[in-house]
Amino acid sequence: MTTPYIEKPIFIVGSGRSGTTLLYNLLAVHPDVCWFSEFTDKYPDNPYGAVLQKLLQMPIIGIRLQRAVMSESAPFFIKPSEGSTIYDNYSGFVRHKRSTEKDRSGEVENKFKLTIKKHLMATGKSRFINKQPANTQRIRLIHALFPDAYFVHIIRDGRGLANSLIQTDWWQNTQLWWMHGQKPSEIKRYKRNPIKLCALHWKHNVIEVRRSKKLLGKRYMEIRYEKLISDPRGAVKNILQFCELPLVDQYIQQISKKFPNMNNKWKKELTVQQQKLLQTTLNPFLRELGYLGKQ
Repeated sequence: MTTPYIEKPIFIVGSGRSGTTLLYNLLAVHPDVCWFSEFTDKYPDNPYGAVLQKLLQMPIIGIRLQRAVMSESAPFFIKPSEGSTIYDNYSGFVRHKRSTEKDRSGEVENKFKLTIKKHLMATGKSRFINKQPANTQRIRLIHALFPDAYFVHIIRDGRGLANSLIQTDWWQNTQLWWMHGQKPSEIKRYKRNPIKLCALHWKHNVIEVRRSKKLLGKRYMEIRYEKLISDPRGAVKNILQFCELPLVDQYIQQISKKFPNMNNKWKKELTVQQQKLLQTTLNPFLRELGYLGKQ
């Protein structure tokens, strides 16, 4: 079987709770891209269900669906998905460890690329886009599979991210690639200070992606969560230009002019002790990224 060629796919990477979902949903509405949906991820053997994405270009209902996608309120059959089933169960990617070009497998590559190709064929789109948090630790592998892929790395203030992460109901069961696949619920030394583990997870993710900057060269872009929420339209325009996607004015005008900033909630929701621990753990790296002193 000849491995399908996928032209210039786009991968949104970043630590969970950094704004990857928001950015993914905004970009998914662009008329030239397709993506894994909740529907096709549930039925990976029949990715032609992606044909339903054509509804986004229909008169009247299309506009409503586009707005639903961007506001994360889209119905199941048209909602962008990370594609966890397609990546893990169907294609055979490994989630709990760092993967490089040495882990490249013909079977995994063929299944994954063929699934993407079928999405492109079903939708009639020219480009594929995806957001998958586990890709943070498999940049080199994804690059080996797609040498002309674009990577958009979104970074958020680690203090706000750690606070957001610790509030979720799925964090405790997340396999941490930098801890040999252990889950937070299994790591005893962080039982008394779980916020530190959240902070370290963010730090490891950001460092891991940034290590690939030289490898990816001009196909790597960083964007800050703070920029995305304060000027979504400007941020999306920059990303479209970077990814070689056309600036479609009708699409851009549908994007909200601003989103609420959730970064400073850690100052109200964490105890004084947790705040101090968070700052002790992250201050040097926050300074390096230019976050200290920012509101």
